[in-house]
Amino acid sequence: MNKKERLNVIKDLVVRYPIDTQEEMVERLKEVGIHATQATVSRDIKELGIVKVPVGKGYIYGLPKTGSSKVQSKNVLSIDSMDKMLHLNLVPGSTAVVKRQILERFKEHIFSIITDDDSILIIVKEEMALPQIEQTIRVW
Repeated sequence: MNKKERLNVIKDLVVRYPIDTQEEMVERLKEVGIHATQATVSRDIKELGIVKVPVGKGYIYGLPKTGSSKVQSKNVLSIDSMDKMLHLNLVPGSTAVVKRQILERFKEHIFSIITDDDSILIIVKEEMALPQIEQTIRVW
């Protein structure tokens, strides 16, 4: 089985089962005849933009509402800026996808980017890049 097929199986498993750990994902893959390590599953999850979504008192893996190739503004709840920093409040669990899109678009302007489950702090190299980044994110 090639990587593309494995990624498609992982997406299918995430939709069909309430998987909450990478180890459980490895086990589900074994059940369908795919051998993968936890490290491989971790890389695949990041590549697919799979996020943890709240369910009851815990979290399970889910496909991002925005898809892996385009960020939609409904994930960004608010944006604030100060000096060379931009702070985004997001829908919980969506930061991995949004961060990847920001880095793909503005990597050369970013000094550092810090994320948690529902926010992103972007620190830019030059303050003059901040308005362009903010405006682009607002129209996504």
